[in-house]
Amino acid sequence: MSFSNFYGATTEAQSHAILDAAMDAGVNHIDTANVYGMGTSETVIGTYLKANPQARGHFNIATKGSITRNPNGPGNIFDNSAKHLEAELEGSLKRLGVEAVDLYYVHRRDPAIPIEEVTETLGRLVKSGKTKAIGFSEIAPTSLRRAHAVHPGGGGSI
Repeated sequence: MSFSNFYGATTEAQSHAILDAAMDAGVNHIDTANVYGMGTSETVIGTYLKANPQARGHFNIATKGSITRNPNGPGNIFDNSAKHLEAELEGSLKRLGVEAVDLYYVHRRDPAIPIEEVTETLGRLVKSGKTKAIGFSEIAPTSLRRAHAVHPGGGGSI
């Protein structure tokens, strides 16, 4: 979120300098999301990766989907539908400039869609090669157990 002016104004050059420093310090994980700056964070990371091809081999990249800004007012909409998660991952891949991410996970759970169905969607994304692993943010242990029964292991390890 820091690359999208959420915590204060920043430039792409400043964000790239942060990524340089992170890589020099041995940090190897980047976490972003489609809604951080409405794609700005992913775009900044993508321009960095394009300018520094060696960085893709260094950083594990995680991104999240499922949150959409409410077009009819304040707040967010949580959408875990297959159509939405697949479209959001495609957008993230384009902004990041990569063929696959290391981890794609659900930012917030949509209780209207069974966790098993969401996990099947994520599992298809692993099989398609667009993500190496899957996960869930802010999920109840009982839901996580049900998801694990559908797709054990999340698809890989980082």
